[in-house]
Amino acid sequence: MSNFGGAVVADFEYEVSAGNLPQPLCMVAYVLDEHLQHVRTIRLWRGEFGSKPPFDVGDDIMFVAYSAWAEMTCFDVLGWTFPKHIFDLHTAYLSTSNALLPHDPDNKRKKQHKRLPDACRAYGIEGWENIDKGTMAEDIGNGLWQKYGQAAVFDYCEEDVRKSAQLLRCQVRDRDVDVPLVLHWSNYSAKAVARIQARGIPIDMRLWNLVQENKAAVIAASVRQLDPSQDTDDPIYTLDGGWQDTRFERWLPQAGIFSWPRLPTGKLRLKGDAFKLMYHHRGIEELHALRDSIGFISKAGMPIGRDGRNRPSLFPFGTFTGRNAHRRSPYNAHAGVRAFIVFPQDSIGAYLDWRTQEVAVAAALSEDPALIAAYEAGDCITSLRWCADSQPIVIGCAGRRRTPKHASA
Repeated sequence: MSNFGGAVVADFEYEVSAGNLPQPLCMVAYVLDEHLQHVRTIRLWRGEFGSKPPFDVGDDIMFVAYSAWAEMTCFDVLGWTFPKHIFDLHTAYLSTSNALLPHDPDNKRKKQHKRLPDACRAYGIEGWENIDKGTMAEDIGNGLWQKYGQAAVFDYCEEDVRKSAQLLRCQVRDRDVDVPLVLHWSNYSAKAVARIQARGIPIDMRLWNLVQENKAAVIAASVRQLDPSQDTDDPIYTLDGGWQDTRFERWLPQAGIFSWPRLPTGKLRLKGDAFKLMYHHRGIEELHALRDSIGFISKAGMPIGRDGRNRPSLFPFGTFTGRNAHRRSPYNAHAGVRAFIVFPQDSIGAYLDWRTQEVAVAAALSEDPALIAAYEAGDCITSLRWCADSQPIVIGCAGRRRTPKHASA
């Protein structure tokens, strides 16, 4: 903090409907001095926000929040100027807890949660004992905050700010994170992601609505076209999109496929890259496309705002390798469903993707010559085999090798 005259730790609560931008309900901010000591508290309710932030956002102040892209999205909605310097506590936590661990076939890998309470517990910070945090957050988002009252919502919001301030002190004073790097990464994880959310992904609403209105016919036509077993007596898919693992397993030897990736339980592995590994067999790529597309169309889980734009949940640096993660977007399904994306006239859209980026990141950080050579040669099967014998490394967002000081909660 030697380069700053103080810090502002803030949190917004907001109402938000699927696919639309948040409508800020309240904000609580702690203004801290250069020693991270509390100076004053700012509380604002809807109607009191004004045209600019109620605190300094210039060169001498560090703005702090957990998953700060949400706060920056609220800044954007309110027309506020973004802070010059942002320290995203979530990004800082990921820089110490994103780990690539050696493969252990006897251990079932569980997904680690990276929410504010999880980060706090990793540093021995407890809180929220008298608050049902998950339920209250959902109710506030759905516009049901009245059941708690304004005072309770403010208290809930302030508890997040109080714990965020404690987390900041732990991360900075214990020198557990590289502050300049976190500030650099936060320009992306907060400011850029907020801009991405504000713009959204333009969707061809005519096509989307047409498919939804004729869902049964679209699914039946897709099954007839893409299911290679439809001309048999025991097809994998029914025409209403019904799938059974047993039917698929019976079909495999009929198609000349006598081995398939399996789970430790012996059941077929049907998620992840199992299908992609078997694309060299006729009909598997089509089945994978069908399976992805039916799930995407039938669930209709793509949040689309009133402006016809999809705003998925974004998780910057959310994967073990520091890549972005996202949920409920056209990019979560087979590439074919990305045909729902349409760019306005007189505009140009670019769709860019990285192939095997995780392998490249692992090769660069490990400096393993065999992995580097395998990646450069395009032999990613060899690259993936290397991961089974690799030593634990921690990848801090933009990619640094380091050892975590605190265990992940």
